[in-house]
Amino acid sequence: MSMRSMRPRRLRGYTLIELLIVVAILGLSGALLIPSLVNADTFSVQAAVRSMVADLTFAQTDALARQQIRRVQFLRDDTDRIHGYAILAPVNQALYDGPFDPADAEYLDHPSAIATGGAFIVDFDLDDRFSGVEIESVNFNGRDWVAFDALGGPLGPAGQPFTTGGEVRLRGLSGSYLLQVSGFTGKITVQQIDE
Repeated sequence: MSMRSMRPRRLRGYTLIELLIVVAILGLSGALLIPSLVNADTFSVQAAVRSMVADLTFAQTDALARQQIRRVQFLRDDTDRIHGYAILAPVNQALYDGPFDPADAEYLDHPSAIATGGAFIVDFDLDDRFSGVEIESVNFNGRDWVAFDALGGPLGPAGQPFTTGGEVRLRGLSGSYLLQVSGFTGKITVQQIDE
């Protein structure tokens, strides 16, 4: 047996340069492909949904933490189009279900709400994050508001528990979403809907 046959065979692998070229090509392909799959409208609609879920949840937890009623009021313009929402903190808790007047409303103070003078108002027309997103409809048993009691549960008119639940529909060019607030518990669920 010769020395040459005793040596193990050497397997050829990829060089570092070859691997870097492959990684660069994959990265470039991904950079070109992803923007066409997920456009800015998708991000806007999802941001609006996340913001609304977070703010509804905040209203529930703030009601529980402060042991006071919080009302989420959806805002309408002169043409009756819904363009945003606000969280109200009525001083007179017995009047939480009264008619909404934007000039007299008792808005919850929110230190990060600079453009609204400290009032907790989210206006889709003024916030670039929600560009192209529309609040199609709001229905809380015929009302455009939902309130939460001192235990964080949904509250109907005249201090009665809100048992039927309600929903908010949001739409952008890339799709629509349905937010549902269940009766009694106030559990919030979200689903994408096809129209």
